[in-house]
Amino acid sequence: MGFTVPDAHLLALQAHEGQVDQQGRDYYLAHLQPVARALRPYGPHAEMAGALHDIVEDTRDHPDPARRYDLDRLRDLGVPEIVVEAIDAVTRRPGEPYISGSIRRAAAHPLGRLVKLADNKHNLAANAELAEVDPEKARRLREGRYRPARRILLAAEAADPRNGRRILF
Repeated sequence: MGFTVPDAHLLALQAHEGQVDQQGRDYYLAHLQPVARALRPYGPHAEMAGALHDIVEDTRDHPDPARRYDLDRLRDLGVPEIVVEAIDAVTRRPGEPYISGSIRRAAAHPLGRLVKLADNKHNLAANAELAEVDPEKARRLREGRYRPARRILLAAEAADPRNGRRILF
């Protein structure tokens, strides 16, 4: 039968168990589930990639090796290669610059770009909530990361003659 969308959600829920977002909410429920839901209209691979987009970055340093996920482990679990490639495209490498590294790499991958656009939209919306408790941090994130990243991602989408010009967030 193969790896399914429900499998991706279950894996994300298990891998991020105990993780919270900047407001102290369950990370899967507050971030991963909404990003995956936003990607649902683009098909099952997009939804899977949305649910799993942070799994490698957020578990690479977990103290329990059984709770660490890398791209090969995802492949071994049956995650479709296109989803693994999208996860790779949006996963920030240690020491990598955010805009010139991570965002530019995500922008170059059609599914990764779509996932990062959904992630970016969600981060911008959550930024308004963060502004209520830490306005300066919210401003730094919005102006230094989220808006510049969005401009690059949208420009890449518009310039892609094959995969671009999708109805975007």
